[in-house]
Amino acid sequence: MADSRKKNKKIIKYRRPMNIGVVFFGFIAVYLIVCVYLFFTSTHISGYEVMAGNLATDYHYTGIALRAEQVFQSEKPGYISYYAREGEKVSVNSAVYTVDESGRMAQALKESAGELSLSEEDYAQLRSEITTYMSNASDMNFAQVYDFKTGIDASILDLMNQNMIAELDSAAASEGGVFNRYNAATAGVVEYYVDGFENATLESLSSAWFDQEAYERTNLRTEELVGQGEPVYKLITEELWKIVFPLDEEMETYLLDKIRENQRTGEDGSIIQNTTYIQIRMDKDKEELWPSVTVEYREGKAYGVLDFVNSMIRYADERFLSFEVLRDETTGLKIPKTAVTEKEFFVIDKAYITTSGSDSNMGFMKQTVGEDGSSQAEFVNSTIYYQDEEYAYVDPREENFSTSKKLLDNGDLLIRTDSAEVYQVGQTAKLRGVYNINKGYTVFRQIQILYENEEYCIVKEGTSYGLSVYDHIVLNADTVNEDEVIYD
Repeated sequence: MADSRKKNKKIIKYRRPMNIGVVFFGFIAVYLIVCVYLFFTSTHISGYEVMAGNLATDYHYTGIALRAEQVFQSEKPGYISYYAREGEKVSVNSAVYTVDESGRMAQALKESAGELSLSEEDYAQLRSEITTYMSNASDMNFAQVYDFKTGIDASILDLMNQNMIAELDSAAASEGGVFNRYNAATAGVVEYYVDGFENATLESLSSAWFDQEAYERTNLRTEELVGQGEPVYKLITEELWKIVFPLDEEMETYLLDKIRENQRTGEDGSIIQNTTYIQIRMDKDKEELWPSVTVEYREGKAYGVLDFVNSMIRYADERFLSFEVLRDETTGLKIPKTAVTEKEFFVIDKAYITTSGSDSNMGFMKQTVGEDGSSQAEFVNSTIYYQDEEYAYVDPREENFSTSKKLLDNGDLLIRTDSAEVYQVGQTAKLRGVYNINKGYTVFRQIQILYENEEYCIVKEGTSYGLSVYDHIVLNADTVNEDEVIYD
């Protein structure tokens, strides 16, 4: 019995089966860790799709407007009321302002302001302005809405003001002539501000003009008592006007070159035509104008002078005007400057370029040595990446596909087919280019840069072994080498 119990106490160990789920998820965890490590330690290569585009340099300037301006003073002390709207063109003997010497008319003007109404004739004028706006309105130019609103508000105020003054005219007759009306002495555009530049001319041009922090402008519209001899309005009497602005070195050179290009001289050497026009865009309303331009020098500094024959009234209310000089925009293929790199090429005299007799491929005749030691000539179908006036540029790494030998090597002699002269390969020069990745690996493509700024280049389209629209290139050329496979 005892032996039976001993046998029953024998313990057999049970081997637990491998947990496949744990192994699987462990493998995934290791894989993710490796991927994360590689992501943070490897160089990331970004691509860029080549697109057609242009670069327009920001040639913005701020200048001072010079006009023919005449300031008029009050002939008597009193409270001023204006007939003419600011920015309006008035004719000779048109009513501009009135002077209320006693102040009673000004008070009556305020008291009656809420009781005045427009006549049917006034409403007809407003309806005409609204109809004109509606017939020319465009959904593509929302700014017209604000211009229309400003114009209508000004028209209503002008009509109400004239009606009020008309009533005061009749009331003033019984007040013993304390209400005086004054007319424009000449035709011009009315403005109600002065700033000290009314008599400024090119002869008095100074760099101090352009200190906008020191600029002071006085609004002549006031409800305070105006003394005799104080300015009350001014008239801009000519349509001709100027903008004067300081020139940087680049714009000075550009304008002088254009002026020289447009000069015409007679047989005796005298200048018979010396007018140069440039295109500008005003910041205020995006209007494009074509003023003539000259360059003036004062105290060793260069200034551009733009002369206008129209549009004066559009900008009569401003002294400082900002604008952009519209130079010719360079168009082509737009690429980031980070994509640009350089590669060294053999440079070979263009006179040594020849063609094979069978397929007319371009290349060179290379001098070789036959098995018997004799000198022989072998046609080398080298790829010519670029040609300038003297040289052809050939890739020193280019190989024969079947033999994996370099087509040209340092020290090789090239034979000129039309003479006994030879050219030794070895001289090198660099071309600028980018790495094309259309085929999944980096291929150097040479570029001809037409224009560049701090961020982008405009390169010529359609060049030999160059770029085309929708090509994909490496965004940062410093992160790759030539013939490197690109992994997405």
